[in-house]
Amino acid sequence: MPDFSTINLAPICIGFSVVALGTIYYFLNLEVTRRQRAEVVLRQQTERERLVNQIAQHIRESLELEEVLTTTVAEVREFLQADRVLIYRLWEDGTGSAITETVLPEYTKILGETFPQEVFPREYHQAYSLGKTRAIANVEQADVEPCLADFLKQFGVKAKLVVPILQENRQADKQRDSKTPASPPYLWGLLIAHQCDRTRIWEFWEIELMKQLATQVAIAIQQSELYKQLQTLNAELEHRVQQRTQELAKANVSLRAEIAERQRTQAALQALITASPRAIFTLDLEGNVKIWNPAAERMFGWTEAEVINRPNPIFLDDQLEEYNTLQQSILQGTTYTRVELRRFKKDGTAIDIIFSAAPLHDSDDSINGMVAVIADITHQKKQEEQVRLLQSVVVNTNDAVVITEAQPIGEPGPNIIYVNEAFTRITGYSLEEVLGKTPRILQGAKTSRAELDKVWTALSRWETVTVQVINYRKDGSEFWNEFSIVPVADQTGWYTHWISVQRDITGRKRLDEIRMALERERELSVLKTRFFSMASHEFRTPLSTALAAAQLLENCQDEWDDSSKRLRNLQRIQLSVKNMVQMLDDILTINRAETGKLEFNPKLLDLEEFCGYFVEEMRLSTDERHTLSFVCQGKAVPALVDERLLRSILSNLLLNAIKYSPQGGNVHLGLEFKSDTVILQVQDQGIGIPLADQKQLFEPFHRGKNVRSIPGTGLGLVVVKKCVDLHQGDINITTEVGIGTTCAIALPLEGKSN
Repeated sequence: MPDFSTINLAPICIGFSVVALGTIYYFLNLEVTRRQRAEVVLRQQTERERLVNQIAQHIRESLELEEVLTTTVAEVREFLQADRVLIYRLWEDGTGSAITETVLPEYTKILGETFPQEVFPREYHQAYSLGKTRAIANVEQADVEPCLADFLKQFGVKAKLVVPILQENRQADKQRDSKTPASPPYLWGLLIAHQCDRTRIWEFWEIELMKQLATQVAIAIQQSELYKQLQTLNAELEHRVQQRTQELAKANVSLRAEIAERQRTQAALQALITASPRAIFTLDLEGNVKIWNPAAERMFGWTEAEVINRPNPIFLDDQLEEYNTLQQSILQGTTYTRVELRRFKKDGTAIDIIFSAAPLHDSDDSINGMVAVIADITHQKKQEEQVRLLQSVVVNTNDAVVITEAQPIGEPGPNIIYVNEAFTRITGYSLEEVLGKTPRILQGAKTSRAELDKVWTALSRWETVTVQVINYRKDGSEFWNEFSIVPVADQTGWYTHWISVQRDITGRKRLDEIRMALERERELSVLKTRFFSMASHEFRTPLSTALAAAQLLENCQDEWDDSSKRLRNLQRIQLSVKNMVQMLDDILTINRAETGKLEFNPKLLDLEEFCGYFVEEMRLSTDERHTLSFVCQGKAVPALVDERLLRSILSNLLLNAIKYSPQGGNVHLGLEFKSDTVILQVQDQGIGIPLADQKQLFEPFHRGKNVRSIPGTGLGLVVVKKCVDLHQGDINITTEVGIGTTCAIALPLEGKSN
């Protein structure tokens, strides 16, 4: 093995040239790799969309749940190239079974086996019912419970991906009242992918694909359940129709027999009068009562014995001439079908009645008296008063009220037959503009189809439903509409109308959106911090790989003796390590800054000398298209700064200036000393930053819309801002698209107390 401590690699000038050539080759290779990865990502995305659409289409075309599930797991396993994909069904007693599975022949089948509750304890159910997924890259190294790890080893599982299959908790929602919040989704089961031949890091798109497919499986399950319910309802409806038909047939036979019997005998007519729910009486020409049926006794309180062959007691206290005129008119041949009167019972109680009367004829067709039929409408009058009061409430309420005809699902309509003034005020439509139309006139592009499906589902079952959707006024403006729909039945139980009470909740929704936005922002901050911590560790892996490769090159005599291979490999390793270390440093810097752990060790530094040397270093790694210049103004004095953080500031700004000046040009670093501050200014002639992106300059991973294929992470300015903030300095960026960007940083010369 050669002693590397005595090797003279090359003169400095040759080394710099080789570094430059290596840099060019690296970036060309990086561009090819990026495009290849982009093509792979696009192809994967297309395949994912095809798979999801294919499964969704299969669900729409098939009502056989077992067939849909079998097809789904087979296609998922083939697409993910997993060793096993299964659907794990959770039962009410806490046990579970693999109800559908596809697995490579060399691995143990799980299909049909039932596992105890300990395999998937109930305490995990709630998290999964809220949408939790679990991606385990290595069962032996991940934070996996020992019992679960041992269980997975039985089936050779080394990596697994689990997503929940959720259903609406319909049973719980039916039992809750209107003030109780909706129950969380019901955890029906799990969609699981196993990798048995190796460990596996599950990609983000693979997790998202599994979540989308789990949603499609949930749709298939719900579709199957609804189909079974529909079959049951159809059978019940058919039975009810047959039963009703038989009852109607029996009723028709009875009615015909009764009519025939009435026609045959006068006794049947008397029975009809006796059985009539309405009061019936007859008078002779002198006004004496001849017939007084039981209903008249119940309605007015006088018995038949008290009134027969006596004047009609109902009108004895009437001192008006109208009744005498009415009676004489009937005896002269006039028929009255509906006369509303107020009369009094025997005990003095007032009742409202409808009086109908007609003349009676003898065998010679001569009028020999009159017959009267009376209906008690006292209760109806009270109901009409209640309706009047209710109508007053409907008309004057601040909530919109819409009444539509109750038509069977699938038929045109329902048509609007009434809207109140509040509806006109909220929507801008007048009553005339909506009569005969459907409530769809309020719907538009943003109206939730899912919420409308809930409405139609509830209406098909004649159930009450409340939803919140975006509706549109007559002028096209949007508003949030919370409406409840109630079916209304007549006295026979037949549903005749739907009543919808609607309320404009736009203001409330805006407050909810603001509150949710604040909550999302808080959660995003936590997630971002966690991501930085995770990414900092993940990036160490390629660094370790590069270092291992360098050691391999060092220990391989054949590779070392070939000078071209040796030089090329060394350059690749050096550039890779350098770039990865820079990226890792950026992420660690941001993470430490946000967690308050970024060290700040200011020392007096000769900035003019430091910046001059730094620019010279940058020139050696810059291609010929760019010219780097440095100018110092003012009286140079030592500044109290952190050299490490200052290097990070200049490195990010100058590299950005070079990277985003793809056509070349001058990149200028200016250093200006003032009385108590020093100004660092980096100016380029690059692509500039669009106005729309300038508000997000210091947000992690945000890049301008015009960067196109220029590589970058969107972390550079974030790192610069964190470092400047630790110096308690200021940063100002002026930019113009197509002209260039100038970044000016002001740092205090003597530092400030932190």
